[in-house]
Amino acid sequence: MVTVGVIVLPDRSLRRPTGDAGRAESYPCRTILHVASGLTAGDVVLPSPNPALLTPYLEGALKLQEQGANVVTTTCGFLIPLQDTIAKQLRVPFVASSLLQIPLVHRFVHGRVGVITANDEALTKSYLQLAGVSDDTPTAVLGLQRHKEFADPYLNGAGELDLEKVEACVAHASERLLERFPDIKAFVCECHNLPPFAPAIRRKTGRPVFDVLSLVNFALQGVNNPF
Repeated sequence: MVTVGVIVLPDRSLRRPTGDAGRAESYPCRTILHVASGLTAGDVVLPSPNPALLTPYLEGALKLQEQGANVVTTTCGFLIPLQDTIAKQLRVPFVASSLLQIPLVHRFVHGRVGVITANDEALTKSYLQLAGVSDDTPTAVLGLQRHKEFADPYLNGAGELDLEKVEACVAHASERLLERFPDIKAFVCECHNLPPFAPAIRRKTGRPVFDVLSLVNFALQGVNNPF
């Protein structure tokens, strides 16, 4: 039986909807969750990579592999700095961040890629470079940190998650970004909480949307191709 292993942050108060990377029901197969104890979103969503994240995430990835995970992933796109180091030490594919898709999506559509992120002030150029995004790959980035309905539950660990309000702010953000950059031909969601709202982005913009689940499903095809 194919299995996905997910390293999640210990945000027990967050009511994750189906589609969120940290919810087992988001995946089309058996799923194992491993909690990276003692960490918060504030330890991960930072303008500079946090070296203290490597040990807990590597330990979590190795544990999930030994528990039978065929693919290991995370719940935050800002973990791209861990991609190469952890992937080298696993026998199975490791998907640190949805940002890995940007160069491929650019090749798919041969145009600008809009990036919806949890925090555009923290998503510095270094993160994009670590994902393989070159200087000649056209991107446009917009964050959700200024939207209280998103920032409180997802970034600050405060308040209740209102799915309708978050969906509306995500859709509005994508529309604003497209207005500023009408040459956007596709979107990539950096934030691994955003897959439930990808349909709203597609409806609002008419553009294809890629997220961490599309990337994990790609990896799953490699380890469990039914054809």
